[in-house]
Amino acid sequence: MLRNKIFYGWIIVLAGHLLITLDGMVLYSFGIFLPYLNEAFGLSNTAGSSFFSLRCVCMAFSFVFAGRLIDTHDARALTFFGGLIAAFGFLLSAYAETTWELYLTYSVMVGIGDGFLYILPVTIISRWFVKKRALAIGIATAGVPVSGLVVNPLTTWLIESFGYERALVYLSVIFTAILCAAFLVKSHPEDMNLKAYGENSEDAKKQKGASDWSPKEAFSHSSFWLMYAAFFFGFNTFLIIVVNLFNFSVGAGISPLVAAGAPAFIGVGSIIGRIFFSGVVTNFLSDVRILFVCYFFQATSIIIILSVAEVWSLYLFGFLFGLFYSGWVPMFPTILGKFYGLKSLGSIFGIFGTGFSLAAISGPLVSGLLFDMTQSYQNSLIVAMAASFITAFLVLLIRTPVKKINKTAT
Repeated sequence: MLRNKIFYGWIIVLAGHLLITLDGMVLYSFGIFLPYLNEAFGLSNTAGSSFFSLRCVCMAFSFVFAGRLIDTHDARALTFFGGLIAAFGFLLSAYAETTWELYLTYSVMVGIGDGFLYILPVTIISRWFVKKRALAIGIATAGVPVSGLVVNPLTTWLIESFGYERALVYLSVIFTAILCAAFLVKSHPEDMNLKAYGENSEDAKKQKGASDWSPKEAFSHSSFWLMYAAFFFGFNTFLIIVVNLFNFSVGAGISPLVAAGAPAFIGVGSIIGRIFFSGVVTNFLSDVRILFVCYFFQATSIIIILSVAEVWSLYLFGFLFGLFYSGWVPMFPTILGKFYGLKSLGSIFGIFGTGFSLAAISGPLVSGLLFDMTQSYQNSLIVAMAASFITAFLVLLIRTPVKKINKTAT
């Protein structure tokens, strides 16, 4: 009875949410592990940040590979075995004795596995929803901020209680347990003799067929690259904040456990923001307008932390930054599906997702270099704010693409 009442797509959303929390675990825990890894291996802040950057290079290749596979292969197996690579990467990192071993396990293995944990759930959810697609993706991708809310204090407690090596082991066990949610995933509604949510709506009829673009066609359109640039600059801002906020807080004289609350407040704001923007604001603002509002006020929130570095201002900044950051993240896969259709969305989003990986190279490395040069995080925060302001106005140039039809003479 219950199964008949609940559309299975929402089970997919729940599974996707759990799987994407693992992506958040990888993302948020790095900022906590970084000072301990630097101390253990005798690394500068710039060199330590390179672990994260290499991980994201590997994740970029994984994005592309996973995106192509998901268009033609079973989602459950791809997600589970991809995630298992990341889990083993965490586990083996605990036993790394040299820098190159840590690069292999913490960067390469975790990076390859992590690429499967974000792109696959988002792509699958897009197939299951026509109506409320933005809300469904928003709920699923809220796994990242939920993870941030839990992972930072949990990782800090594990490290302070057992050391960073044992903390990596425990996180790998937690990671594997949550990964089992992959077995709830179904690639297509048709696999269960169902139709996508809202399949028979007027909007669905308007979009169906005519909006299916090949990857090559999508990549030839300027709007794709404008969105790609916005995605890149937006994540530069986000990653500079995530990687440096904990250390900034500790440097301001705040204890590690209390400082871990600032990134956790990003998680609180993000949870609220993803539901609010994707479930409410989409009813009266266009997708592009939502992007502008989120990027502009994300940048504005950084002024708080630049002006006052106290506990209350850190927490307020974290909440507001998370609120507006969370609004633009689920909009991009939603817009890609509207612009280019679902037939090749995995391949298209796989290439699109590399914008995050490129940002992960530039953001942490630039901020690490600035810190090594100035011994201050202020310049990094200014760069993050500038990137977000630029992006706010860049997104206003995005236009709905019109597919060219080849006309043959008759």
